[in-house]
Amino acid sequence: MSTLRTIKVALRKNQKLFELLHPFHKAWRTALMRWAQAHYGINPKKVIFSSFEGRSYNDNPRYISERLHALCPEAEIVWLFQTKTIDRVQVPPYVKKQYRITRAGLIEQATARFWVDNFRHTESLYLAPGKQFYIQTWHGDRGFKRVGDDNEKLDHKVLRMENQCAMMIAGSEFGKGTYRTAFHFEGEVLMDGCPRNDILLRNDPDEAAAIRRKLGIPVGVKLLMYAPTYRDTLERCAQDAVLDISATLDHLEKTTGETWRCLYRAHYLNTALNVKADERLIDAGSYPEMAELLLVTDMLITDYSSCGGDFALLRRPLFLYHADAEEYLRESRSFYFDIEKSPFLVAHDQAELEKLIDETDAEKARENCEALDAFFGTTETGHAADAVCKYIMDRMN
Repeated sequence: MSTLRTIKVALRKNQKLFELLHPFHKAWRTALMRWAQAHYGINPKKVIFSSFEGRSYNDNPRYISERLHALCPEAEIVWLFQTKTIDRVQVPPYVKKQYRITRAGLIEQATARFWVDNFRHTESLYLAPGKQFYIQTWHGDRGFKRVGDDNEKLDHKVLRMENQCAMMIAGSEFGKGTYRTAFHFEGEVLMDGCPRNDILLRNDPDEAAAIRRKLGIPVGVKLLMYAPTYRDTLERCAQDAVLDISATLDHLEKTTGETWRCLYRAHYLNTALNVKADERLIDAGSYPEMAELLLVTDMLITDYSSCGGDFALLRRPLFLYHADAEEYLRESRSFYFDIEKSPFLVAHDQAELEKLIDETDAEKARENCEALDAFFGTTETGHAADAVCKYIMDRMN
């Protein structure tokens, strides 16, 4: 962890010190941004994007950014990145890259009509009322674990900017409800879906084949994906895989008679996912788009991650592996609902997992995924990126 990050984390854990210093930090940022707006004005065609606090060029913001350029080439698109990622992240030639938490980055935000991102801002930025539009896309609206102010294990509440959002997006009634309680957001929620899921609704074989080639997966090989979420006690650290991936692949190959490989992927808040050596395993942690990986996945095993709700759109076998559920509940988060009473197919050990795999044919997988859509009140249309771009273009002038 960097020295600056260590200081920030320490400040947020010390409520009294945070409350003492935060107003000065906010005042400096606000003064700079107000000066920039007075000096440069607000560009009605400029749209600022960032994803996962400037770590990546991906997720909902990326799909909106690329679709906006296609529909409105005159839009000025700026992406904000962290210092350690800005040079290695590849973006299209029409995108301007800028450092996020710098004077230049604050000026870019101050002079843009639109902000689009998928994470929560602390309330230390200035948004001109009625002149700028902050669009919050979030990064998983069908999650199990409590987030934001719904998470009773947070040390203390940090003021956030959701009350200044012009609009949030969701692909389910469940997600909309989460925004109301976790973020206290009472504004408009665009219910056309999550742009990153448009590719799953298209389910285009040619797109899938191109992604498999990019990953180096031979034709005819089946793909399992293991994608656990992070544990709060292991944030910014490597995390051990709970699932015995090799044993699962052995079982799949024995029962199906086909060749299987496994894509494994750490959560972005983990530095790595530690797995046992096996030539059949492929580390997909650095692959930029989770949605593309889901598209080529034949079977998904996760634990407490919202990717399960997304994968259900493909109507393929989906299992939750909860061998450490009690520990997770005790040390990390509580859940929004009783998972055991939901439509999810849950295994608590290897034997239960293998039994579920054996019992879940294509028809049962389809029925299970349809039940999950009904459970969450899924509203995905496959045209979510277009809907957000229309919202932006309608407000450019």
